Amino acid sequence: MIKRLSALLITVVIALGAWYGYHLHANSNALWTIVSRQCVPHQQARHVPSPCQRVELSQGYALLKDKVGIVQYLLIPTAKVSGVESLELQQPQTPNYFYLAWTQLPQLSRTLAKPIPSTLLSLAINAKWGRSQNQLHIHMSCLRGDIAHQLAVQQSTITEHWQRYTLLNHRYWIRALTLDQLRSLSLFQRVATELPDINPGSGREGIAVTTLADGRLVALVLRTDWTKGVLGSAEELQDHRCEALGDPYRN
Repeated sequence: MIKRLSALLITVVIALGAWYGYHLHANSNALWTIVSRQCVPHQQARHVPSPCQRVELSQGYALLKDKVGIVQYLLIPTAKVSGVESLELQQPQTPNYFYLAWTQLPQLSRTLAKPIPSTLLSLAINAKWGRSQNQLHIHMSCLRGDIAHQLAVQQSTITEHWQRYTLLNHRYWIRALTLDQLRSLSLFQRVATELPDINPGSGREGIAVTTLADGRLVALVLRTDWTKGVLGSAEELQDHRCEALGDPYRN
């Protein structure tokens, strides 16, 4: 009887996840439409990337201010790349989108007109079933204050070996990185080759990056788990309202 109830519960969770995923992807081409039909053509014709803030054709990305959040930006490929499941991300010639996004994080402080502490800056990309758009986009935004605090408390135990940590009641894989490591090897490729039981084409992993209090970078990976209702939304680590900055910063 217990086994039947467990099987039924899993079936219900998967069905709800599929329903949620279907509705979540309702207007899933919006970002690609903006980049391919507006930002890139405007940059090519007039050297004005509107409505994007920047288009770097030689490096293969566009930077777009998101409507959600006071300083949130999205780094979006100018080529059609659906998301973390895209096998193009495993090719050495593909732009290193996470590193490119990292180099653009100062844009958040410029938008706010005040410096944001590095420990409160973050990048995140959601897994296939935890996103709303079918064009790869890396969220550049503030980190949640409680997550920054938890990482600061645990930083002495975080090494360059992947370990499991619980954040927001979800089990993450976490490891430290140097800037050279982020630059020299795509984080998508690193995750695919270093973590156990990885199928890059499944799109199960959401990925985030931030800075520890001691100055090291840290990568965080959340794997989709339908049985637990986890959709791999690493964006959950971010706070687009930037509450941790306090009112004097945000006003």
